[in-house]
Amino acid sequence: MEELIKYFESLEARIAALEEAQQTNEAVIASLEAELEDLKNRPEPEPQVVEKVVEKIVEVEKPSVEPEPEPIVEPEPVVEPEPVVEPEPVVEPDPVVETKTEPELFEEPVAPKAVLYGKPVDDIRLAISLGDRFLYQRELFGQNAELMQRTLTELNELGSFDEAMNYIAKFGWDTESNTYQQFIVTLHRRFG
Repeated sequence: MEELIKYFESLEARIAALEEAQQTNEAVIASLEAELEDLKNRPEPEPQVVEKVVEKIVEVEKPSVEPEPEPIVEPEPVVEPEPVVEPEPVVEPDPVVETKTEPELFEEPVAPKAVLYGKPVDDIRLAISLGDRFLYQRELFGQNAELMQRTLTELNELGSFDEAMNYIAKFGWDTESNTYQQFIVTLHRRFG
């Protein structure tokens, strides 16, 4: 029985310690809630202006040293012996024999423009790969996808290559750029 009493006493001591810890936790929670409320009610701090200090970097030009030109070495002339010319035997030509053959099946001749520009297309959008679409959008249409789509639609409705060239002239593109030249090849595929 004494053991039972000691056991209950130890349980009471542990319960008392747990209640004391709970009270401490509740006090900590209450102080944190008060601190949070205080932070919520505080006015926002004024933005601070931070001045940037820019250091001036002075580059010192290094004297340029021109490399000395390498001496030019001319190769010695090679003297070849003259070839011995032997007279060629006279060969009489074979008589021409005409034979009639059945007509051969030929492929349809390829138009010269098709060789230069690729297979013709009815819709200019079909002639533009995904990579070229991004390239044209970035370099010709200033990242404006809507402008590019509207332009391609209007170009499809035109009747000739000259009309298409007059239409794109309004954009003022650099006619020497590779992207422009590539776009013109695409127009050739559409208008032939």
